[in-house]
Amino acid sequence: MAKHTVQTLLAEHLTTILGQRNFPLHQLKALTQFSKCRTAALGGNAQYCKNGHLNGIWYNSCRHRACPQCQSCASEQWLLNVQRILLDCPHHHIVFTIPAELNVLFRYNRSTMIDVLFKASHDTLQQFSSDKRYLDAKAGLIASLHTWGRNLSLHPHIHFLMTHGGVDQIGRWREPRRTILFPRKPVMQVFRGKYLACLKQAMSDVSWKMPPSLRRDELQRLIRRLYEKEWVVHFCKRYDYAGGVAKYLSRYVKSGPMRNSQLRSSKVGMVKFAYRSHQTKKTESVHLSVADFVQRLIQHIPPSGKRTIRYYGLYHANAQAKLVAARAARAMPPMKAVTKLNWQQFMDRLGQTPVCTTCGAPIGPAGEDDFGELA
Repeated sequence: MAKHTVQTLLAEHLTTILGQRNFPLHQLKALTQFSKCRTAALGGNAQYCKNGHLNGIWYNSCRHRACPQCQSCASEQWLLNVQRILLDCPHHHIVFTIPAELNVLFRYNRSTMIDVLFKASHDTLQQFSSDKRYLDAKAGLIASLHTWGRNLSLHPHIHFLMTHGGVDQIGRWREPRRTILFPRKPVMQVFRGKYLACLKQAMSDVSWKMPPSLRRDELQRLIRRLYEKEWVVHFCKRYDYAGGVAKYLSRYVKSGPMRNSQLRSSKVGMVKFAYRSHQTKKTESVHLSVADFVQRLIQHIPPSGKRTIRYYGLYHANAQAKLVAARAARAMPPMKAVTKLNWQQFMDRLGQTPVCTTCGAPIGPAGEDDFGELA
């Protein structure tokens, strides 16, 4: 039994899988990029020290945003640039989840359903933020879409990182009026109503695709039932420092739903995938055929050009003036410049500064590639 990575599995099985199953173009491109990541097919870079000693030839990364192998540097860079804008105040971590009954619609209308989920959840938080009973101010929000459960099942939900407070209309910093940010059940009810209203509007568009297994009258009955169901909106314990949630989100923003380290040795043609269960709080595993594993993984590749992380309120790019005012109101220093992290700097941050094996001099200049998941 051999140790697997996504790349080694695809190198061995991709041709067979493509002959058995059809994939949308954006998923097909992702599979192709994953299979070539850090192989001779993408070329490479020779790394020298300043004294001209060769320290290795490294194959280039695919740089796909969902690649489980090569996005560690990009994830770290995203985290650094998010931390530079975060306000020095407590933050809330709020998770909006759509009912599993809507998964069949998600599979056939992925792009539309993603936009509906972003809009309904943000509009809900915006409505409560502007309400005089709760905050009556513009907060800062960062939203990150996840479409997976820990076992790679389809489980669309959005994580929000939201400031505990905001800037009112005259530029003052305002704290929530109550001990809690917003009451959970009213938030759930408003989110449910907004989502289903947006969904019904989306269904009238010519681009909407009805699943073959579902008639339109059945869908209408399903929507009526969902108005009576309690949806999942989870308010996590308040964080005094937002960096913890940001670091959690950074693990997935640039590298998709899994790590190669989660794959275990298994029989030929099979994959064993390990994950930590929400229910049992223990490490569990799933045994799948390679084709089924690839199908389960690739369903979480977002459509081309679809943003899976979005910024609202004080954290939106067009609200820089309000963000500066909020930082001043909280006696914070000016924001640092945007960070562009190369692979040498990334290794420095890990405490693994690359030096020449011959003379001990620093290795450089920076090549076009970056290091991702370390061996």
